[in-house]
Amino acid sequence: MRKQQRTPRNWTKSEYADIVNMKQSQKLGWTDIAQKVNDTVENTIAAYRRAVGAKHGAYKNAAYSNEPAMHTTLENPKIAVLDIETLPGVGFFWQLFDTTISIDQVIEDITFLSWAGMWLDGPEMFSDILTPEEAINRDTSRLTKSVWDFLSKADIVIGHNYYSYDSKIINTNYLEHGLNPLKPIVVDTLLVAKQSFRFSSNKMQFINSKLGMRDKMDTGGFDLWKRCHYGDPEALQKMLSYNQADIYSTSDLFFKLRPYIKNLNVALYVDSTIEICPVCGSKEWEPEGHFFTPAGRWPARRCQNCQCLYRTKANLLTTAKRKSLNINS
Repeated sequence: MRKQQRTPRNWTKSEYADIVNMKQSQKLGWTDIAQKVNDTVENTIAAYRRAVGAKHGAYKNAAYSNEPAMHTTLENPKIAVLDIETLPGVGFFWQLFDTTISIDQVIEDITFLSWAGMWLDGPEMFSDILTPEEAINRDTSRLTKSVWDFLSKADIVIGHNYYSYDSKIINTNYLEHGLNPLKPIVVDTLLVAKQSFRFSSNKMQFINSKLGMRDKMDTGGFDLWKRCHYGDPEALQKMLSYNQADIYSTSDLFFKLRPYIKNLNVALYVDSTIEICPVCGSKEWEPEGHFFTPAGRWPARRCQNCQCLYRTKANLLTTAKRKSLNINS
């Protein structure tokens, strides 16, 4: 159920500071922050963007940056949240069900329509969509260059179903328009959901609703895509807003699933040798037991920021003990 929108209240300087601290230092998701400040997610995000952007009078001289929060403590990595939308293919067919369309029945291929992205924890939204003329002609050359310019700055990209869909659509357009490939590390929240949980549906709309987080924007159905196909300016603007709204939903889902993410290590991008959480980069951790593998016993850590449980690379078994181990295969 969509939460009722509340009238934005007058935030105090202390409340602005609390929101920025919870988002940038504690790395909380928007839903968690909204609950703590007793307001809607929409109003909380708006207040955060005013604070970080130093656009509110109380923060006119505040020393907050428009750069991602990760960059307040880490030189790298640059982490992007990205989502795209596409126009459907157009073709000839004789029936509605169990239909296979051959290549010579295709009039228009599935087409890259829009993209939206943010730097993780950053207040600024970046986005682009086909112009009415480009949509009618299915000309994606300019749009492809704009998403390439954005992603060329990213070390890591977060998206939902990004690995199997978004990245392949984007790469196909890179190839078509002669742009060099980009190979950022991908954190796909769909894969995290499939690997670690058993939701009845792994669609972001279902997961976010079940976890009480921001819902996807209502598009009104397929008619919006149909109008975009014909280059309707109003429909294109609504589609871009829909695309942008998905970035907030994806960001919320990422923060919720973050403790379960595997094979991500932000410490690789940092010159410092101080031990930090591989997922969020926090220096705050507590020992919590050990991990056991066929090769040894490893100290476990619990991040006090994102609650991720990880292990060090220091094997606690002596050389003699390791040599005495047998393999049961």
